[in-house]
Amino acid sequence: MLTQLTESLWGDEAFSAMAVQKPFGEMVNVVMKDTAPPLFYILGTAWGHLFGFSEISLRSLSLLLILGASLFAGLIVYHLQKDKKTAILVSFLAFLTPFLEPFAFEWRMYALLAFTTLGSIYFFVKKSWAGYVVFTTASLYTHHFALFTLASQGLWYLVAEFDWKKPKTYLSQLKPFIAVVLLYTFWLYPMYLQVKRVQGSGFWLGIPKGRDLINLLYQFLVGGVAEKFRPVSTVVIALLLLIKDWKRVGRGFLELLCLFLGPVFIAYAISHAVTPVFYDRYLLATATGMAVLIGLGAKKQLRFLLLTLVVFYGSVSYQQFTHPKKNPFRDLANTVKAEITVKDSLININGASHHLWESKYYGIPAPIYNPGQPLPLYVGTAQMTDSDVIKSLPTTKRIGTISDLNERVSLPGYHDTSTQVFGNLKFMWWEKK
Repeated sequence: MLTQLTESLWGDEAFSAMAVQKPFGEMVNVVMKDTAPPLFYILGTAWGHLFGFSEISLRSLSLLLILGASLFAGLIVYHLQKDKKTAILVSFLAFLTPFLEPFAFEWRMYALLAFTTLGSIYFFVKKSWAGYVVFTTASLYTHHFALFTLASQGLWYLVAEFDWKKPKTYLSQLKPFIAVVLLYTFWLYPMYLQVKRVQGSGFWLGIPKGRDLINLLYQFLVGGVAEKFRPVSTVVIALLLLIKDWKRVGRGFLELLCLFLGPVFIAYAISHAVTPVFYDRYLLATATGMAVLIGLGAKKQLRFLLLTLVVFYGSVSYQQFTHPKKNPFRDLANTVKAEITVKDSLININGASHHLWESKYYGIPAPIYNPGQPLPLYVGTAQMTDSDVIKSLPTTKRIGTISDLNERVSLPGYHDTSTQVFGNLKFMWWEKK
């Protein structure tokens, strides 16, 4: 059965899948030219060599990491509330939240970011500093957005927990943060180069508006839920957020509110002041944290609402799992392999998007036909070679084109002889007139 675990990889996943199959030195070179730190690719390289590079193998790692993030969500609640049943329900809620669920089956660094960030927050709340240093450093080497969580933790610590009356203890109080900063210094210069590369490079994110901020938080709560069920879900969530055992968890809730929502507001501010970086999947830890905020402090008489939400979200997530939506590129590739001859050529049409990395991963190399301006950064230029982009058409008698379904394709001097549709993808054969 086709599921989110077995469906075809999409562009960014295929980019990552190709990167982790390279020799280690080449892989590191790709990462240095890309926009993210190296931990995901290092871990992915080791995982792939142990378990293979198939869709199922690669996505299994993401699944385990989201499970780990969900476990940390429950552990945070248990530490603050000492209620096993509520903690277990929160773990299930975090894993089954419809917005979060697809990322459990995506071969990108977002699941690792959620796992390391939730681990960092758990150890921060628990004041277990060795674990905090390990997970915080790991999160920083996973994605730059982890810096926003670190900033939120530092702000809370300085305002609510730092003992300003004892100057002689300042250094010892700041030891965990100093350790994290020192361990991260190895990546500071590469991070600077990556940030400079994004600025003014045609990066595709826009500046968010106020409604985008509100919509993002709303999507974290009910994203993926059918519109007709969203009002009911919203009411249940509102009740669980408002009616809590505030005497028991009030301070902890306020702390977590700062830690989970702080990165959202920091990303929003940076998008206006420096460069656009506001994007939902970069803030995946906040989506996981929403489950913590919803369930923490739930009173026993309202625990059934939490259970109801878990069951409902579980049914929605199951529907998502069994009805995947990514384009069936594997089917397209198999069809092309059955029809292509040694005299034919393949190209990717560079319209709204291209499918170079899916083509490479599924074994039908098709360079991007781009006679116009240079490609912007977001299309994966870090891993491209000179042969991956062509400015003129091949001279073969027959050319196969890969494009999006709504893309208008026209090849000068050729006429189309067949068109096949695969989801939102289109494959066409063209012959010389």
